[in-house]
Amino acid sequence: MKKIISVLMVLSAILAFPALVSAQPVQNQAGRPHRIGDMGFHGGISESRHLPRTLETILLEQGNNNRRRGNRNDAILMNYSEFIFLGGGEPVLFEGTLAVSPGAPARDTESGTYRIEHHVFPSESTADDVIIERSMEFEVQYARIGNQVIYSYVIDRNRWVEAIATPTGTFFLDPQRSSFVVSVWEDQTPAISFYRGHIAARLVYTDDGDNVTIVEKTGQFYGFSTAWSATETHRMDVTVTNDDWALQYQIRPSVTVNKDLQFVHNEPTIITRRGSYRELHRSFAGLRYDIFIKPQSMWEVPDQGGHSMETFNVFEQLYAPDMSFLQGHPAEDDIHRLFAMQILQGDPRFYVPNQAITRGQFLTALARTVKLPVEEVVLPRAPRGQQPVALTLFSDVDSNRPEFRYIQAIQRSGVAFGRADGKFYFDYPISRQEAITVTIRALGLTNLGLNPTVVSPFVDSDDIAYWAIRDINVALMLDIIAPDETGSLHPRRAMSKAEAAAMLNHLLEYMRHGIADHYSEQIVNITR
Repeated sequence: MKKIISVLMVLSAILAFPALVSAQPVQNQAGRPHRIGDMGFHGGISESRHLPRTLETILLEQGNNNRRRGNRNDAILMNYSEFIFLGGGEPVLFEGTLAVSPGAPARDTESGTYRIEHHVFPSESTADDVIIERSMEFEVQYARIGNQVIYSYVIDRNRWVEAIATPTGTFFLDPQRSSFVVSVWEDQTPAISFYRGHIAARLVYTDDGDNVTIVEKTGQFYGFSTAWSATETHRMDVTVTNDDWALQYQIRPSVTVNKDLQFVHNEPTIITRRGSYRELHRSFAGLRYDIFIKPQSMWEVPDQGGHSMETFNVFEQLYAPDMSFLQGHPAEDDIHRLFAMQILQGDPRFYVPNQAITRGQFLTALARTVKLPVEEVVLPRAPRGQQPVALTLFSDVDSNRPEFRYIQAIQRSGVAFGRADGKFYFDYPISRQEAITVTIRALGLTNLGLNPTVVSPFVDSDDIAYWAIRDINVALMLDIIAPDETGSLHPRRAMSKAEAAAMLNHLLEYMRHGIADHYSEQIVNITR
């Protein structure tokens, strides 16, 4: 490389850490990858990590996942881009690698600490004269109150080093004169983790001639994460000053990932199945900036700019069930999709569309849809020569049932409970209003339906139980349900298996795309 090669050699020795490998993502309380910090906190963008794959989820649920679990020194590698505004010249784009060590609160603990590391370094395609070498280590303090978690990131100045090379000079961070604060609030619902954070930093750099440049950053970020989509958006106001000039700008990075389902017809047509579904993991990352105040040396530089990151989409082939017995049925596609994703399991021929679906069947499918974490059932040790006694969750649900783990997860998440007589009524039909209510509870969005007196579009709204009104209003608003051709909801009628498959697919569509659209609509004015 050029003039900073000696600097990078020194930094490489300092920044070296044991295992830059792609580790299994650390899971948070809701069973989803803990994504906070996947873009770093400096106003750059990354491709973010992929969402959990269907096969990985199946292996994990069945206890057959033999992948080596990561430890604190493992890191997840992601392509990374960041604009550099040091030097008083035109902003230059760095393209390299971000390594984030996986870290998250321990499950079932109310408070504690863990450590995370962010490392930014050049890749093979990085330009020789635009380089960032950065290493940051935080101690993260957290406290959980119910489903909410508060995080405070405390920088370790003894493990914070940085050098930045631009065409106009090389800049070295003075960590003892610098500060970096990140505070995050997260709401962990059964299906979605919402979070919001604030960043404040004062970065002091010296250049080759010992001139001092000070960068002050304040900003906020918003994000959510589900098993089917995730997004994060930052807005950061930045001031850069030294003895000769001053610069003020705003940077807005964002990243979105989701999983789409595509049907692919088989060729040749003589094959045993007419086609199968595959999941496409997509990601998009974009970076925009606006310059408000700039020095004379930058008068010819445009006030706005941006960059989008090319990402690699990943395909995953799914199970191809025999659905020929449903050919032409209105529910064929809905049921086919759920069996392909293994949300519905077993022989599809026993999933009769016009039959009523039971509470146990629906809640098991709902748990698989939102990817609730399920735990292996461990029976207490029995005396020698005796069979272990089954665990009992409710008087009518014990660990001999294969669905036990899912009902246990549903109950622990607060989505559904047994009744006062100690029974779960596992094998009883679930009413349409019950199914809608537990679906919205899984999303954690009941509060969106705070006004139970809103005019209902359903002609049979008087039949809706008082405890279901808010959740039904939310489901209607999110396009998870709609009136039928007569304008009715039929809230007390048993839900059929065809209706259940349709509603779960509407839920999946919302988790894949709808929530990202709603999120973007609500924060677009904040991030501009």
